[in-house]
Amino acid sequence: MSLGESVVRKLGAMVFLPNENEWYKAAYYKGGGTDAGYWDYPTQSDSIPSNDLVAPDPGNNANFRQDGYTIGSPYWMTEVGEFENSDSAYGTYDQGGNVWEWNESVITGSIRGLRGSSFRYEYAYLHAGFRNDKSSPMYEGSRVGFRVASKIPEPSTLLLGSLAAVGMLMRRPRL
Repeated sequence: MSLGESVVRKLGAMVFLPNENEWYKAAYYKGGGTDAGYWDYPTQSDSIPSNDLVAPDPGNNANFRQDGYTIGSPYWMTEVGEFENSDSAYGTYDQGGNVWEWNESVITGSIRGLRGSSFRYEYAYLHAGFRNDKSSPMYEGSRVGFRVASKIPEPSTLLLGSLAAVGMLMRRPRL
């Protein structure tokens, strides 16, 4: 077996690289209700984003190349949340543009999933249907990064914990 062919998330891990499905849902999912489904772009939009860096952010913006770069040399990348009104439905920022993001999913052999595109590519690479599946985890460069995810307790766990705390308070002897 070569490097990267086997990926197993440690059971109970609280911090990890998201897998392909987790990354995709965080970027493109609309949410439930009558409009459930997925957006075409990770800016809560089905329209092609702009790369205009203006304040305030009008929404549907990302850092990618469109008739020039959003930010030129030597910086290229925007700060996280620079496009404050272009977040995903889950509140994640910059999942489109800036840098390609590794995820923990193995595509084939030792090739890992890359999503989101980078500041060097056009809007087509931001689209939900595009996945960069041609890169080895041995590659490093200024156009590739990663997003760290963390486990969020299920609402039922929080509810049970709250009820238990209330129950303990009610059982305290009164003096």
